Amino acid sequence: MFTDILERMGFRKNDRDNSWFKDYGNNVVLKVTSPSPNELEIELNMPIPTNVNSSQLNSPEDVVRLLVNLPISRDLLRSLSNALMDMMRLRLIISMSN
Repeated sequence: MFTDILERMGFRKNDRDNSWFKDYGNNVVLKVTSPSPNELEIELNMPIPTNVNSSQLNSPEDVVRLLVNLPISRDLLRSLSNALMDMMRLRLIISMSN
C-alpha cells in the first residue's frame, strides 16, 4: 500500500538499502524506509548551519521553528517547504492507516 503512495508522490526506490527518496534540490532529500509492512520511518536530510545544534531537531515542528529564525535563500526555503509538506502528508497517512 505505501509503495503506491510513495510512487504517486514522486519518490524513487533506492535498491541499495531498500528505501525510497525524493530530491527537492538545494541538498534537501526526504528518505523513507519501511522496517515492517505497516510502518514507515521518515528522514529529512537538509543543510543545517554550523551554529545550530542538530540534536535539538526532533520533530517537524522543531525544524519549522528553526527555519522561521534563519536567514536562508528563497530557493532553499521552497525546497524545505515542499519536503516538510510531503513529510506531514506521510505522517498523516501513517496515522490514518493505524
